[in-house]
Amino acid sequence: MKSRTLLAVVLGGALLAAAALGAWTSASQGATPDESPIAASRFGISVDGVQLAIFSELAGISSGIDAEDIEWVSSRDGTVTVKLPGKRTPPTVTLTRGLTRSLELSAWHELVMLGDVAARKNVTLTMFNDAGEPVARYHLENAWPAKLETRGLKAEDGSSALIETVTLVCDHLRRVSP
Repeated sequence: MKSRTLLAVVLGGALLAAAALGAWTSASQGATPDESPIAASRFGISVDGVQLAIFSELAGISSGIDAEDIEWVSSRDGTVTVKLPGKRTPPTVTLTRGLTRSLELSAWHELVMLGDVAARKNVTLTMFNDAGEPVARYHLENAWPAKLETRGLKAEDGSSALIETVTLVCDHLRRVSP
């Protein structure tokens, strides 16, 4: 019974992978590819269409799935090991800016620290070029600030800016057209 269940899981995974690949290739065939790299000079996050903060640096966007080794016994081939998608790591976005007087990010992070489930928000990350035009956009579903860090340079002369870094974690991350 275990080998039938495992075979069903492997075949189901293969069918899902084939469907995803077919959707990806058909979507990319209809578009004219623009291979020039995107340049962005600032990054904004908004919740419900209201801009929450502007950042000067995008430290990174991360999304991944761990590879799992699956073994089963085949009457023809003996023991077979295959790598399949396994545990999904939650997508993260890390942004940096000069610390401002705005308390919105801090208040949002505090709600998360207090365990408020309603603090999870759908967020839009928009990347802007030097002219202020959007060049790329991501939707983050059920995002929340998992980490808020403030650091500063050595303030010998008192003119060094403080730096604020926020790491957003979300359930799902999707790139959409700008």
